[in-house]
Amino acid sequence: MKNRILFVSLAVMLALSMGLVGCGGQETPEVTEYNLTISSTEGGSVTNPGEGTSTHDEGEVADLAADAEDGYEFVNWTGNVDTIYDVNAASTTIVMNDDYSITANFEAQYVLTIDSTDGGEVITPGEGIFAYSEPTLVNLVAEPDDDCRFVGWTGDVSTIANADNATTTITVDSRCSITADFACGPAIPFKNPDSFVQMIIGSVDSLDPAWLYDTVSGEQVHYVYETLVFYDGEETDQFVPVLATEWEFDSESVSYRFKVREGVKFHEGGELTPEDVEYSFERAMVQDRSFGPIWMLFRALLGVYTSDEVTFADIDNAVEVDGDWVRFNLSDPAGGLVFLQLLCGPWASIVDKEWCIANGEWNGTGQTWQQFNRPDVSNSYLYNHTNGTGPWKLEEWDPGVKIKLVRNDDYWREPAAFETVITQFVEDWTTRKEALLGGDADLVRVPRTNIGELERIDDINVYQALPELTLSTDAFFFNFDIDDDSEYVGSGALDGSGIPTDFFTDIDVRKGFNYAFDWDVYIEDALMGEAEQRGSPVVEGLPFYNPDASMYGLDMDKAEEHLKAAWDGEVWDKGFRLILLYNAGNLPRETACNILAENLHAINPKFDVNVQSTDWGSYLSDMISGSLPMFQVGWIVDYPHPDNNVVTFMASYGVFAGWQSYGYPELDQLIEDAFKELDPTVQRDMYYEIQERYYEDAPSIMLCQPLGRRYFTKYIEGFYFNPMIWGLPGPLYYMSKSSS
Repeated sequence: MKNRILFVSLAVMLALSMGLVGCGGQETPEVTEYNLTISSTEGGSVTNPGEGTSTHDEGEVADLAADAEDGYEFVNWTGNVDTIYDVNAASTTIVMNDDYSITANFEAQYVLTIDSTDGGEVITPGEGIFAYSEPTLVNLVAEPDDDCRFVGWTGDVSTIANADNATTTITVDSRCSITADFACGPAIPFKNPDSFVQMIIGSVDSLDPAWLYDTVSGEQVHYVYETLVFYDGEETDQFVPVLATEWEFDSESVSYRFKVREGVKFHEGGELTPEDVEYSFERAMVQDRSFGPIWMLFRALLGVYTSDEVTFADIDNAVEVDGDWVRFNLSDPAGGLVFLQLLCGPWASIVDKEWCIANGEWNGTGQTWQQFNRPDVSNSYLYNHTNGTGPWKLEEWDPGVKIKLVRNDDYWREPAAFETVITQFVEDWTTRKEALLGGDADLVRVPRTNIGELERIDDINVYQALPELTLSTDAFFFNFDIDDDSEYVGSGALDGSGIPTDFFTDIDVRKGFNYAFDWDVYIEDALMGEAEQRGSPVVEGLPFYNPDASMYGLDMDKAEEHLKAAWDGEVWDKGFRLILLYNAGNLPRETACNILAENLHAINPKFDVNVQSTDWGSYLSDMISGSLPMFQVGWIVDYPHPDNNVVTFMASYGVFAGWQSYGYPELDQLIEDAFKELDPTVQRDMYYEIQERYYEDAPSIMLCQPLGRRYFTKYIEGFYFNPMIWGLPGPLYYMSKSSS
């Protein structure tokens, strides 16, 4: 019995020592407590549980209540808010699972935020955020800096007494934000309300849609004539109807049909018909000026490049009237999208057949077509006479000086906003600048080296970083076969006083010149850094552009190496002399000429390159005739496909390649095969090979792709950018002018 009692007592003691038994047979658990620290911003307080620090059991759901003062409102809770039920509610709850610190935020209901643009400041009541406890009338005073002026208040201005006055008042009856706008530089007066005036460099080459192939001429033709379709706004692969109302593609016959718009009249009164459309394209192919734009139509419709390869029957069958429609029979299905893009170019403008014939143009028959093939530029009535369907009509053209257009008030759409469109050709930058600042021009061409002169002039709208780099490029071309009568080759022999007419057929000359060019200096000095060097005509933004394509760079040692090897050493021993021309007023081209001339002279003092300027008309004429040893020219694509650039720069029948006598059959075939290839992977490899060929052949110094800028007065509205619209103004028909 004693042993049993002892055993029980020991068991009880052991259980007590292990904490297994308490009073009443259970242990009381420990309770964890957490601190809740609460604060508030100006404008209110926390009434439950109050502000400061309070203690709560773990898991407790604590009530929160915040009250705003008059003129303020509750905004939210911030801090350790993960367990708050609704952080945006003034009355809510928080679950206490840890130590928390939270803040109730309030803001004034009547708040005025004031800011200013460059050129001045707001001195009363100052700038920043101002809170009021009730609706308040606040005095405003804006003060401009020297040489600047107050323009107006912008933002929440509905309660400002006079938003045009620098000294005024505002009633703050809600949350509002305003800005004082200032303008610096001279105030540009509002002039010529019904006219658009631009001052640019260059000149019009011809007003004949089938002849022109330069942007200055193309811009004017787009104002006067119209095409069947055109690009849709900023898009380059979507189209809107113009002189056609609808179109369709027949994959079986590989043809496009366009229904011709009814009720459209030419400026001289004739009515647009499908026969006019057929005649316009056939006339262009009949004319087929040398190195003009019509190679694109021949290629798309007949699979050839010039009129030398066809009969009149071929031309006649390529475009056919089909009732109210016109049918274009394509040579290859690969050109479907490209053909629509071709129809947006000025060479696809529609002319009046009867008017043309009445004024001595081709009569539309096969008996006379060869008489009108390859005419001189001015040997056409359409050279300086126009009769289109567009929003403006030609009134005056003074070559090299100005061209003036007047509004077509009988236009089939709404008449244009501008009664007159005047383009003046002014090479001097100071003259163009003064015209812009004086309100006498609405748009001017601004050399990149002078863009700093127009900073802080708020009456000018500047559109910059325009993606022209995706679709344009400049190059410095070598002429492989200089005209024998050229006045720019000195003696015409490799005797130290000139160069032979085949000087650039030597690959070492071309590579030496490439290695002597400094792209970094050119891009920074001529283009203010707003450009990228490229190695071939297939530039960024076009399909199959190779970002890793080979490019030349400045390397004076390699330049010397190649020039020592050129012409079996004669170039290095005897030296040479030539004249480099650029068109006056084009500072980037002048800069490129000077960079090349100075670096070549630094390599060998016997290398004498004389840089001279000339007017654009003379420059263009000498370039086309083959008189220039080297020439610079920019290229804006006719259609956004690498084929266009490659043909232009590299095919023997291409415009630039033709002017410089570059190209060979093997390369021509590669270009043609790449365009027709339907497998995109194979096509990419072919265009990559073409890009490498350009580097290896070095037929030019590829310069760069520039970014674009436009400088309008503030009165011009409606501008948008499409890189395929010719000329600086862009979509002028959709633009207007207003003093407001």
